[in-house]
Amino acid sequence: MLHRTKSLFLVLIALVTAATIIGCDKKITITRVPTFYTQELTSIAVAPFRNQTAYGGAGDIMADKVAAGLMSNGTYHVVNRNNLKAVLDEKDLQMALSNDPGAAAQLQKLSNVQAILTGTVATYAATSNRTPISKPVYRYDKHGNQYYAGQEQYVQTRNEATVSVTATLIRVSDGQPIYVTGEPLWQQNWAEGHPPKKDPHALLNDAANAVAKGVVMTFAPTRMTIKVDEKKALFTAREEYDGEWDKEDKFTAADDKAFIVVSLPKSCDRNPFRITIIPKEQRTVLFEEELVWDQQETSVDLPFSPKDIYNRAGAGKYEVKFYSGAKPVLKRDIKIEPCG
Repeated sequence: MLHRTKSLFLVLIALVTAATIIGCDKKITITRVPTFYTQELTSIAVAPFRNQTAYGGAGDIMADKVAAGLMSNGTYHVVNRNNLKAVLDEKDLQMALSNDPGAAAQLQKLSNVQAILTGTVATYAATSNRTPISKPVYRYDKHGNQYYAGQEQYVQTRNEATVSVTATLIRVSDGQPIYVTGEPLWQQNWAEGHPPKKDPHALLNDAANAVAKGVVMTFAPTRMTIKVDEKKALFTAREEYDGEWDKEDKFTAADDKAFIVVSLPKSCDRNPFRITIIPKEQRTVLFEEELVWDQQETSVDLPFSPKDIYNRAGAGKYEVKFYSGAKPVLKRDIKIEPCG
């Protein structure tokens, strides 16, 4: 029995989370922040999604799943579709979400909401196909000889489910879009066997949940775990020449300046990090720097003085620590030796 998924959302996550395919991957927990997001945006309403499918109620199902996901996320105060209808009747709501000149005026009725999230369900379908299978059966006699024993007949069933959604966040104050999904978020699940592990309804629910999660991640800051190449994400260097860093982990008391180089993916945008240098197996912080990652950067270099560290703590082994939150997630050993 096989159970598989295929998803644009999962593909996007893979691109976001994998800083590289080659090298030693290290997991880091971050908050992925949507490009449009500001802390001033605190309340949104989730409108009923338009349903372009033959599945009755698909729009309401997806709107409810997205609203529940946003509530669980905790970034916004969320008004769900039922509470929204208590403020705007069906006609007003349709006008508010259209290009009608009176749309902004209708949205003004939502006095406790800054933005409204609406979407369209383009695909919401599940299928089940049965295929007769016949395969030869072989057995062994008492002498160990294999012989043909006839055909085994059975039915192979393949269940599939696909969900796809687009979504738009509209500013209430002027009726203008804040953010629109570029491509549909979609998920395709399938299972086959005799019988399959999951029926079409279960696969459809799983696909809808995955797409709803994708919508939440698109429109709200979301905690997630990414992978970075440990060797490329954090290293020390003596200098940069012709766009390449002269990597080095051994310095002397004569070195006035060296660099800690940090390289992170765009998904770390607006996340705070901290870098320290301490003597190996000690707790005295001899260097400390904080940085907030900017998605426009490919790398950031932080200068430090091996000479200064030597004068304060002497020759020996030191540890560069990179913190995401309270715990160090990346470490590099360096050595500082006396001159000559």
